[in-house]
Amino acid sequence: MEGVIVNGVRTTHTIPAGHIGNDRPITIVTEVWTSPDLKTVVYSKRSDPRMGEQTFRLTNIMRTEPSLSLFTVPADFKIVDGPQPILYRTNQ
Repeated sequence: MEGVIVNGVRTTHTIPAGHIGNDRPITIVTEVWTSPDLKTVVYSKRSDPRMGEQTFRLTNIMRTEPSLSLFTVPADFKIVDGPQPILYRTNQ
């Protein structure tokens, strides 16, 4: 999947009729595909008739070293003092 080896798990959970006020059984299906090499989720899908379908897909996976420019501090970077905290006092 997306050029990497993945392991998938599909889980089905059914909420019986009448359990949460439902007149029919509710079936929730969750599918998760993970890459052991990357140690991350590459694809997941959850289908729940109460909330619809949610899908996540990791795309454009690049197995190369990132550009050093991503880790270089910009030339115009400067450290400035932030606002001072506001102190609240109460009369006792």
